[in-house]
Amino acid sequence: MATRGLLVGAIDFGTTYSGWAFSFLNDFHLDPTKASVKQWYSSGILVTEKAPTCLLIKSDGKTLEEFGYDAENKYRELADNEMHEEYYYFRRFKMALNKKLGEKLDRGMTIEDEMGKSMIALNVFAIAIEYLVGDMMKSVNDTLKTPLKKDDVHWVLTVPAIWTDAAKQFMREAAVQADLLTNKLTIALAPEVASIFCRHLSVDTAISGGNISIAKMPVGTRYMVLDAGGGTVDITVHEIVNENSVKEIQSASGGGWGGILVDMVFENLLIDLAGPEVYKTFKRDETDDWLDIWCDFEVKKRSVGPENNARVNMRFPLSFSKTFEEITKGNLMDAIKASKYAKDIEFCGDKIKISASLFKSLFEHSIGKTINHVTSLLRDANVRKIKTILMVGGYSESPMLQHAIKQAFTGQDVVIPIGASSIILRGALVYGHSPVSIRERVLKYTYGVDSHKSFKEGTDPEHLKVIGANGARCRVFSKHVEKGQIVKCNEPQVEKSYKTRNKFQSAVDFDIFATEQCNPRYTTECTLIGKLEIDLPEPEEQPGRRIKVSMTFSGTEIIVKAVDEKTGKNWSVFINFLG
Repeated sequence: MATRGLLVGAIDFGTTYSGWAFSFLNDFHLDPTKASVKQWYSSGILVTEKAPTCLLIKSDGKTLEEFGYDAENKYRELADNEMHEEYYYFRRFKMALNKKLGEKLDRGMTIEDEMGKSMIALNVFAIAIEYLVGDMMKSVNDTLKTPLKKDDVHWVLTVPAIWTDAAKQFMREAAVQADLLTNKLTIALAPEVASIFCRHLSVDTAISGGNISIAKMPVGTRYMVLDAGGGTVDITVHEIVNENSVKEIQSASGGGWGGILVDMVFENLLIDLAGPEVYKTFKRDETDDWLDIWCDFEVKKRSVGPENNARVNMRFPLSFSKTFEEITKGNLMDAIKASKYAKDIEFCGDKIKISASLFKSLFEHSIGKTINHVTSLLRDANVRKIKTILMVGGYSESPMLQHAIKQAFTGQDVVIPIGASSIILRGALVYGHSPVSIRERVLKYTYGVDSHKSFKEGTDPEHLKVIGANGARCRVFSKHVEKGQIVKCNEPQVEKSYKTRNKFQSAVDFDIFATEQCNPRYTTECTLIGKLEIDLPEPEEQPGRRIKVSMTFSGTEIIVKAVDEKTGKNWSVFINFLG
């Protein structure tokens, strides 16, 4: 079994909650599920194995004041004393990286904090990762006689499987900016590591699923992994290869339908009640009260279930009603009574009472999107016969989502491990110690490079014509791998040979393209995702020098290998997806 050193550290950087864990190699060999997981406290009370992904950054844009629950509490305190405007307060910013193929993502991208102030996104992510790494190293060294350095650790950073290659690279660069060595860092896909971890769990470690155990399923069994987090719902289908390995048989898919979509619906409800100007003013001028609303809503959101029929009572500051009156010159209670919410919402002092039906309806959009997508996947021939759905991720702990999945898919066993929110964190440790756990993946896109072929008059577009030493040529797409193709991890795919086009050519540039089409002819039908630049020693007088190019899907990132046939020199580089 391949391993990566004596200590592996895992960082689960989530949209709503984040955390870290570590495990030593000896402990892993004795029990792969054993892990030291950070226990996060709020106001002295043990809360969770993950903390809110909240950063309070000083006005210099560089110094972290607080993280997690401490950031929430400190910002509330600052807001109460009207001192919060001197700080940046970021929460749920990870969704800025949830892009589609072709959507721009670069190192200079900025994101806004909760009050609309901007910072370079890469800096924000790096500050968060740096804190989590430092916090873990302090905990590790508190238990050792001889302190370790972070370079002694192999780090695993989890990302959604549906993310683009550019987003994955962005996270790697943020980690490197946080002073992690790139050769000591693995980017892992969240549903994959969760699936690997559950291969080691017994039946009694699940809160749902009857007597189903992922660990005891025979070789060849296929099952769906539904990773429902705060930001995204990430779905893959795996087949068991052996005791320690799985392979992907359906490429990752999903969307931004996680728990914060419920929050967005609730926020729209508040805006609908009072108007956008009232809500914006309340958030800006009564920030501490605004924070209180969201803290209470998070508690209610996590606890409400389909069987709840009683009204949901939440703390609701009087300052909200006061802001409404100051701006509209009207009464909020009167406005509600005259609205479509008359039967579902009522105020009583500093509380709001919401009917169970209205509160549960906040989940409909998120759950509906998820169920529709799973339903469409189950129509696929590779997926149709699966009998098990494994639910992991923080949002999978929601009684509303659990019930909806079970009701919608009665033909499948729904397995929900105990502590579904920390399964990804623990699975990242297993993957860090044993990276061969994933044998094969299914490609989401077709990948290739910009090449040239003989120009076909009347067929090829004139604007793609290139005149060179060999006459009229056309810029075309040279396919290396195809969407839906199964690739073995860490093995080169389809080596192709390309020729230089100019005399004394000292360098070759390859534009790397991706597309959702299977067989495009032109690169104009594709998305430019990166570049590969190669310097050629001893330039030749005549064009036609051959360069062999292949792609390797190593782990979660793409490595391009190029070989100069003349010298035998080779290059192996990660594609630069950020330009």
